[in-house]
Amino acid sequence: MRTIVTTLIILLTLPVVTTVLAQSKVGTTAVPFLEIGVGPRGVGMGEAYVASANDVTALYWNPAGITNIQGGEAIFSHTSWIAGSSLNYAAVGMRAGDYGYIGAQLYIFDSGTMEVTDISFPDGTGEDFNVQDMMLGLTFARQLTNRFAVGGTFKYIQSTIWRMQASAIGLDLGIQYVTPFDFLKLGFSILNFGGEMQLQGDNTARRIDLDPGSTGNNDGIVANLALRKWDLPLVYRLGISAIALNTEYHSVIITADALYPNNNDSYLNVGAEYGFNNFFFVRGGYTQLFLDDAEGNLRLGFGLKVLDRIKAEYAYSDRGVLGGVNILGVSVKF
Repeated sequence: MRTIVTTLIILLTLPVVTTVLAQSKVGTTAVPFLEIGVGPRGVGMGEAYVASANDVTALYWNPAGITNIQGGEAIFSHTSWIAGSSLNYAAVGMRAGDYGYIGAQLYIFDSGTMEVTDISFPDGTGEDFNVQDMMLGLTFARQLTNRFAVGGTFKYIQSTIWRMQASAIGLDLGIQYVTPFDFLKLGFSILNFGGEMQLQGDNTARRIDLDPGSTGNNDGIVANLALRKWDLPLVYRLGISAIALNTEYHSVIITADALYPNNNDSYLNVGAEYGFNNFFFVRGGYTQLFLDDAEGNLRLGFGLKVLDRIKAEYAYSDRGVLGGVNILGVSVKF
């Protein structure tokens, strides 16, 4: 156990070292909406949720976490994103008898309608377009012992912009482990492991002249531009969650996640949740610690049990110069 804790401490502090030594790869992957956290609880706790995820949004953060749900659970979450765009997330998970736990999730980014403009028509051509990205995931998880759980998610990811489209298959893997110190839990997940994405469609069709210096040849051959392929935003998450207080009326959970993405330097997220009488919850956190030039770090939120099986939640996510965004969610247990 001492070796496990020592290793965890080293891994959680690695973002300090790697941020200094590594070269940033910002903006080098496709479908960045997959990196935007879902669910008011996870976001409100500073997006440090890989170890403490115990509701249906674990399908996004760490698929092993759905082994903590009782019976079944569903959630719908809406994020008012930047520049009039929006993110909608829906998920459902349940126990499948003695076989384990199953779940499904749908995550959609929508830019809203925009006008098509070009050099000849800077005020618009009369056409409209939008950008829409989508992720559909199916999850299976199993509790191998009363302390150790594993899970995996198979994803279909699609990106559409005007008359162009790209798609890919991805995979998430996760584990959660309750240490012999029952108040302490460890979590690890690999998210968005998969193939590359390449936009294709009739917007890349161009007429070209293969030999502009000659006359009488075909100067209108239709060709397609070969667009570059881009990786999915792969990220490794390693986290720790500790129950700092647990009495009849009060509870406090403290969390920390170390993130190692393939499109940025590594960094650290931290967060906490205070609960009163298992009825009202207040959350706060700070993201992207040790990440140079990070924009927007503060996360806040709260949750309220409306009825015994229904919970309404809210989170605020600071995005620096882009302003703040609001996340609303309603979850139902069944």
